Amino acid sequence: MTYSNLHLRRFIQHDEIGMGNNQFRCFYMAFHPVNGSFIVHEGNAGKIYMDGKLIYSYSLIGRAPRAGGDTHGAITWSRDLVFVGGWIKAPPGLLVSTDRTLARQDMREKYSHIHTVDENGKVELLWYRKWDDKIPPNHWYGEVTDLLYDGHEDVLYFSRADGYAELGLWRIYLSDRKVEWLIRNRTVYKMELKDDKIFATLFNPAHMENSAIAIYDIISNESRVIEEFEYALEPGRKVSIKRDGGQIVQIQNRLISFYGGAMIVSDPYRDRHMLYPFLEIVSPESERPAYIPGLRTQKVYPLGIPIIAVNPSEGLTEPALRTTFGLLIRVDPVVPQILSTTGFVSGMISDGEYLYLGTSYANHCPAYTYRTGDGGIFAIPIKDLFTKPWTPIRIWIFDGEYIQNNTGLFGWFGGIPLKGFTVKRLRIYVSQDIKMRIVEYDLLTKTSSDSIALLSGWNNIDLSQYYDMIAFSFDTNLNKVLAEIILEP
Repeated sequence: MTYSNLHLRRFIQHDEIGMGNNQFRCFYMAFHPVNGSFIVHEGNAGKIYMDGKLIYSYSLIGRAPRAGGDTHGAITWSRDLVFVGGWIKAPPGLLVSTDRTLARQDMREKYSHIHTVDENGKVELLWYRKWDDKIPPNHWYGEVTDLLYDGHEDVLYFSRADGYAELGLWRIYLSDRKVEWLIRNRTVYKMELKDDKIFATLFNPAHMENSAIAIYDIISNESRVIEEFEYALEPGRKVSIKRDGGQIVQIQNRLISFYGGAMIVSDPYRDRHMLYPFLEIVSPESERPAYIPGLRTQKVYPLGIPIIAVNPSEGLTEPALRTTFGLLIRVDPVVPQILSTTGFVSGMISDGEYLYLGTSYANHCPAYTYRTGDGGIFAIPIKDLFTKPWTPIRIWIFDGEYIQNNTGLFGWFGGIPLKGFTVKRLRIYVSQDIKMRIVEYDLLTKTSSDSIALLSGWNNIDLSQYYDMIAFSFDTNLNKVLAEIILEP
């Protein structure tokens, strides 16, 4: 296999999207388990490639023009097949309106789907669900948002988190294609298999449910949902949140679930679930945190260490004007490390020598067009992932009013990992003289707590004494706070 095949130079820079969709690119990837062919699902323009050759354009579903394919990263493999899931509009449409927003989109030709790809590039439709008149014409049945293959039972588990109906955890028996609905009416999103249990985040894009860890026991067929967590920064306190869900990863015998501005570390043997601030950014552009780690992305485990991408919140349509667009993070034991700034990252896969990233200059946000944006697949040597950070980082972590015990995550903001950086500074403006609390912590415990006196106006704080993650809070309300973290390798 040659690098030119992996780079896929045959991509059209601004490809057609039937009747309009978001202008971004998402590339979800797998190496075929039989012959190592490089499979790429171009999930915005609805195309599947094998070693750079176009093999499928959704001819088995609906009719042209088509838009979509997958925008969440639902791809996995068995011993002999690659599974590709997601959604497709075939064709898309509008409901007698010139208002090209989600509320007026016609979803009556929208499908949720799972396809298979064999070693010869033959694509078959394994499962699908189409709109029917049990839901309104601008609603849709849950998209397939993640796939998990269980080789012991030859079963494919799939989550359906994005939509209005039939949301939850499902599975399909590959021997007879029998389908079962296991966890109902929760936005089960990204999954991780730990021993005989599936742990999953909740997507929760409308914040209509508490953020949670969904757990399904494969042996007993029982499930439960954990909605209350210990708060790491305030021992003894139990909390719940309503945040957008992202990726979940496993490191040693812990699971780490990522939500907007937070992460939850689960000890499955002690049934203990600890919540920490993580990239908790406060800005006037959005009521939601700016970053959702693992949103719409794959994950990889080179050398057994999780690598995830941190993409911006979809409600934040202009994140580049205020702060770093995206981040690539290595989830080390004890403390995650930022590797680099990025654009929007969708797919990730490794062949043991390189990490391949599917990237785009635009994230999935409500800006509709008839053409995809620019994007591509780039190869990074694996050894480069296990070094110090590659680039300087500047993250604008606060802009607005501070309300004690309420702003951010129960009064705390930041949650910035400092590991690997040599220069670490905080530039902060406060509207009055005040003391600021700084807490340093890792994934095991809180390690230190300090208090710093700030003067009204701008203050420059040297953070060189801190090495892990840090968060900030105040003991009174403030009319105005501006804060920026500056990090250099």
